[in-house]
Amino acid sequence: MTDAEIDAYLSEQGTGILSLADDSEAYAVPISFGYESGRAVFAFWRFRSDSQKIAFSEATERACLAVYDIESQADWRSVLAFGPLRELSTKEWSDIGALIDENAWSPDLSNVGPRQLSIVGYEMEIEEATGLQRSPEE
Repeated sequence: MTDAEIDAYLSEQGTGILSLADDSEAYAVPISFGYESGRAVFAFWRFRSDSQKIAFSEATERACLAVYDIESQADWRSVLAFGPLRELSTKEWSDIGALIDENAWSPDLSNVGPRQLSIVGYEMEIEEATGLQRSPEE
């Protein structure tokens, strides 16, 4: 995929897998994201104070966001985007709200039960992205 195709694809998608690492330990998180050329923004629901997502996010030097869709064996696309993570301040939330609203979604957490939930926002600066695709016309 070309850079323009990767940019368009990430703009139209809203979910993927965020891979994090702490030394030799890996952690992958299904994630919904907002996208703007050069960056992805997302939020983690923190269910408890010792959140593994938060701990791995803080330890990760370079994250990988995998985004894909598969229609069939002959019709699929995938993009891997790499870059550092940065926790967003609460003041920055209003700046990214539109990005989140455009293609990210939030799960229905009504059946989670009584918990202390909080939200932590992150930005991933995309330093590198690669994409592959196969379509029936090929």
